[in-house]
This record gives sequence, structure tokens and C-alpha cells, in this order.
Amino acid sequence: MKKFIALFLAIIMCMGIFTVPASAVTYRDSFPNTHRNTGKNLADFIAVSKTQLGYTELNTKTGKPLGTNEDNGYTKYGAWFGAPTIAWCAFFVAWCANQAGISTSIIPRIGNCEIMTNWYKNNGRYLYANETSPRTGDLIFYNWGGGKIAQHIGIVTGVSGNYIYTVEGNTGSSYGYRCEAKTRTSGANYIIGYARPAYNDAKTYVGSYSFAEYAAQKYKAYQKYGTSYGGGSYSKTAQLAIITSKATEIKAKSAILNGRIENSSSKAIAYGGFYFGKDKNKMSIYGEYYGSTKKTINLSMDISKRYGKLEPATTYYYCAYGSINGEAYKGPVYSLTTVDDRPQMIVLSDENLNLSVGETYELFSAILPLEAEGAKIKWSTSDKNIVTVKDGMLTAKDTGEAVITAKTDYGKAENSCKVKVTLAPVNAVSAEIVSDKEIKISWEKDNCLEANGYEIFRSESPTGDFKKIGKVDTSTTEFIDKKVKYGRYYYYKIKTLCFFEDYDSELSEKAAIKAAPLTPLIDSIKQKNSSFIISWSETKGADEYRIYRSLMPERGYSLIGTAKGTQFTDNDILYGKKYYYKVAAVKGEYQSGFSQSQSKIAEKITIQKPDPLMEYILK
Repeated sequence: MKKFIALFLAIIMCMGIFTVPASAVTYRDSFPNTHRNTGKNLADFIAVSKTQLGYTELNTKTGKPLGTNEDNGYTKYGAWFGAPTIAWCAFFVAWCANQAGISTSIIPRIGNCEIMTNWYKNNGRYLYANETSPRTGDLIFYNWGGGKIAQHIGIVTGVSGNYIYTVEGNTGSSYGYRCEAKTRTSGANYIIGYARPAYNDAKTYVGSYSFAEYAAQKYKAYQKYGTSYGGGSYSKTAQLAIITSKATEIKAKSAILNGRIENSSSKAIAYGGFYFGKDKNKMSIYGEYYGSTKKTINLSMDISKRYGKLEPATTYYYCAYGSINGEAYKGPVYSLTTVDDRPQMIVLSDENLNLSVGETYELFSAILPLEAEGAKIKWSTSDKNIVTVKDGMLTAKDTGEAVITAKTDYGKAENSCKVKVTLAPVNAVSAEIVSDKEIKISWEKDNCLEANGYEIFRSESPTGDFKKIGKVDTSTTEFIDKKVKYGRYYYYKIKTLCFFEDYDSELSEKAAIKAAPLTPLIDSIKQKNSSFIISWSETKGADEYRIYRSLMPERGYSLIGTAKGTQFTDNDILYGKKYYYKVAAVKGEYQSGFSQSQSKIAEKITIQKPDPLMEYILK
């Protein structure tokens, strides 16, 4: 049903007819996009997607992540589309593209897999799985039953051997439906095709190719057969044409040579193949076709399997040849330049970072071009006492500043990130009422030797400006706010001060409380005859107290009376029953919180026999 609704809403939204309002629940985004765009579409697209790994659907009532096998939760990707609880794999792809600054003419804002495949087909950028091999940056489409209609979509982040590495949204796992990195097997029957967006940095990823112009007309072959492409007398024929075509699948160490032979004579072609080498005047011969009377023979050769591995960033020359009637004829000479597999650039997710002591942070990186073979990043820090780094994972050790540097072990690509480390915000900030005009704020002590005191900030709105209301030294972790008014909510945050001013902590998490009379404490419950006498502590400034009773410890409490003092008598009890009591203080129109419940079982009442003499007198 969820997939049907997703298809319906995607069609409606593409037509711009309506949007679905989001829930009133507040959803915290624990996976913000921390990547800073470089302007290179593909690099930014992948970097943004990696910042979302682990994002899980949220419960629409609590705002917390759903558990195993739970579905139909809220996602920010769906909310961005106006459909926050709908299947979101396509929403995720479009959201990442938007965050990466990619135009909708390259990756459209479409929230349905089938509609998206049709869009790419109409734009001539859809490739069926059995017709191509995937590339980094492709959008990969699945049908889990092997059908033709796309049911799921992912982003190809890398290809190695028989494995395809992806980032996918709305993927089921033991943690619920979330964004995960997946490894798919190339050739799996559930992979139905790929979309190949026109990224502005596509050439950066596949390398720079250099070709001679394609010769559309037929060339008369010439020059006698030999083991190298050198001098010799010309031999012409009007019955044979050798055509050299552009090389394809050019990589750092391999390429496919292409050409064809067109034979209008009555004789058979004895041999066919290519000349190939670095020197166009001394190319070696590589046979590929032997004996045929066909009028057209298509030539294709993976030259690395015959010549050996090619050298990266190197220009080679080649031409097709064919032999007939003891004569060898050649087509025009073309050139190709292999891809430079040396890294040209390292892109980091951040150039400047602010961390706090003890915090860890993963600095995402990408080597461009992504097809750079065998390149690894060596990480280093300018001061390991401030920040350490291992495989891009930073750990803040102490206050100060350090520079994290990433270099490739092959080539000269390098980039760096400046890191500033401040004191960590304090934990466990709490607030409690201590009197009719005072609130006490408490927090955990910061044991860092560089801590030099605390500043207390207050706001009357959870999202408003927090203003400083006080300052204490490190000998205490408490502060009394003496300027409060009944009925108002107050929010408090703490800043830890450093001996070095530039490295004060960020504000802590907030503590919230509503100013009200101090909650009383029940001191005792005593039975006297058929009544209970309940006593409690005094709340300074209280006008009266309200007494509540229940037969259950946690619910069912009802008001049974009020008192001006700190004692109340309950005359409505029955033998053997257990009664639970709570008390609240009242000041004007404001009531305190309930005291913790106290209970007592009504005991049997013993009635003494009257004195015989008294009986006689009464008669």
C-alpha cells in the first residue's frame, strides 16, 4: 500500500497539484548535511549522500527512530517533497542532488522510481543493465522480482571487480528503514538499469581522452605488410578499404581498439588486426582476425591483453590493417591518450571545524578522479596533543588549534582542514524549585584543568536568545536564580570558561522548568480510630494545600480536600483497604507539582467495652 501511495503522490506532486502537510511533532535532524559544496556535481553528490548514512525513519508520535521491521515513519526527505511518511528512496536521491547544488535538468526532483527511469529514457541517458557496466555517479535501479519496472533506487559510489558499492535510502535493516551503504553484485538479476546524469565534472572522473578525428570516408589501404609500420613501397587497390575507428573504454592501463575491413573483391581476407605502439612510425602488429570471405569484417581488440598493461597518461598510436592476396593494407593512424590515474585533487567535507574536547568527527574525503587506481590517503596532524587523526576520524584531545592534512601516497594531491578545539559543554544540566521566588540550576563539574568558571544563561523561550544572568567559579556547580515569576517557563544553559578566552565551550544542552510553588513532601500518615491524619512539609508562601487520594499508586487520584496548614484528616476510610495520597501547594492561581505518593492500609478499629458502673448510672 505504501508503494501505491508513493506512486500516486509522486505523480500529483510532479504536476504541482498539492502538497501534504507535515506532522506537528518536532523531528530532530541528527544527520545534518555537513558537506560544503565544491561546485563539482559528482563529488558533492556523493559527499552529501555519505553524511546521511544511518538516518532512520522516525515515529510520527514520538519523533524517535523506528525499530526493526517498523515502517511508514517520518523522513525529512519525504517532508521536503510534502509527503513525510511515504516510501522515500527516490526522495532521498533528489534531496541529495538538491543539497549538492545539482540542477533539476541533471537530476530531476521526482519522487518515484518508475517516473524517474522514464525521464532518463526520454533524455537518452538510461542504460539497461545487460548493455553496460556501471560507473561511479550512476543512479542504479532495482526490481526485486526481476521485473522491468523500477521499485528501488540507489547512488553508485564505486565499482570494483564484480562489486557495486552504493548509498541507498529507505533500505530495510536490523535497525529499521534507513539510509545505508550497500554492496551489490554486478550482474544480479534484480539490477535492471542505470541512469547516467550529465554531471559538470564527469570528465574529471573518467579522464581526459585525446582522439584523432573520425574518418567518415573510406580510405584506400596502402603499404606492404611488415612487422613494423615503417617505410616501403606503396601498393594500391580499389577493392579493399581499411577503416580505423575511435578507441573506446579508454582507461589508465587498457583500451579497446576498433576498426573494420570492407572487401569488395572476390578474394578472402587472410588476416586482420591492428598496428599499435608509442611511436607512430614504429608500431608493432597484432593479429585479431584470420580467414574470411565476408564483405564487412568488424575489428575490436582489448590491446592490453596483447600489448600488456598500458601506461597512464600516455599517448599511443594505432591503425587497423587487413591482408589479402599476400598484400597487407592499413587504415589511417589514430591516437589515444590513456587516463591519468594519478590523483588530481582531494576533496574534504570540511575546511574549518570547531570541535570540543573529547569529541570525535569523521572528515569525509574523495580522491579525484574517482578512478585513480591504487591511491590512498595519508593523514597527519600538526599537533597530536590537540587533535589526532586516523583514516579521517578526528579525536579532539585538548583546547587549541591544529591543521589536519590529507595527502595521497601516489601523485601530489593534498588538502587540509583547520580545527579549533574548545572546552566541552557541561552535562546533566537540571533545574529545580527551591522557594517561592528561587530556582536552583545544577550541572556536572568540568574536571579539565583549563576550566576557569561557568557562566549561566537564561531564556523564557526554548528557541529564544539566551542572556547571561550569572557567573561562578569552578568551586561550585550550582547557581540560584532569584528573579523568577510564577507561571512562567524558564530555560537555562551553561558555558564553561577557559583560561584562554578563545576556547570557551559552546552553550550546553538546556534545562527547562516552570516557576511554581515548591512541591511539599508527605512526612507521615497516621491512623486514629476510623480516620487517617496526613502531615507534610511546609511550602514557603503557599496559600493552601490540596490533598489527592487514589486506590492505585500511579493513577486515579482525585481531590478530597484542602488545608491551610500542613495537616489533613481523611475520615472516609474502610478497614483493610490501602490508600495512596499526594499533596500539592497552591499560591494564587498556580499549583506546585505533586508530592511523591505515600500509602497506608486501614487497620481494624478496636471498640472498648463500657464500664459496668457507668452503665448503671446511665440507666
